[in-house]
Amino acid sequence: MLRGTDERPAGPGGDSGPPAAEAEGVHPGARHLGLLLIAVHLGLVVWLAFQPISAAWMADTNLTPFATVRAELSVGTTHSYLELLHGLLLLAPLGVLLPLAGGRRDAAALPSFLRTVFAGLLLATGVEVLQSSLTSHLLNVDDVLLAGIGIALAHAALVPAARAALRRRDRARADGAVRTGSFGIAPTAPSPR
Repeated sequence: MLRGTDERPAGPGGDSGPPAAEAEGVHPGARHLGLLLIAVHLGLVVWLAFQPISAAWMADTNLTPFATVRAELSVGTTHSYLELLHGLLLLAPLGVLLPLAGGRRDAAALPSFLRTVFAGLLLATGVEVLQSSLTSHLLNVDDVLLAGIGIALAHAALVPAARAALRRRDRARADGAVRTGSFGIAPTAPSPR
């Protein structure tokens, strides 16, 4: 039977080439590193979430979007700005770590951004619910929204540029391999007897 030109050659053991992850452009090393860093980061976030709060009073549960943000901005103190910055930065690394755990260098920008922000919002909601149910911290929807904004900003600022740099590097390596492969010793024609 003739083999089609689009089939991959059989690898060792009779399989039909690289695993499906490599065929889709997924880098397994990046995926493992991303998952490890996500676990470490979320472990640190959960540890910070369970630290005791030393406050004379606490605000009531907030389910109105950006009410706490408006209140902090109206106070205008350094402490209130640091609280907002803390909310933005707490889960912001997930904007980079979630795509890294995906391991795809050639992912489309908008779907990757939407997947990352959605997954980050789910994780932020989980942390907020866990924190409010197991500690004296009260539920605040602004914590989830600020975390989502931080994740979105980190992703938009770093991931597309990093993927473009990786694609340029891989293209340069491929071009270099083609150039070095073209220089070689030409076969000699057999001499007549």
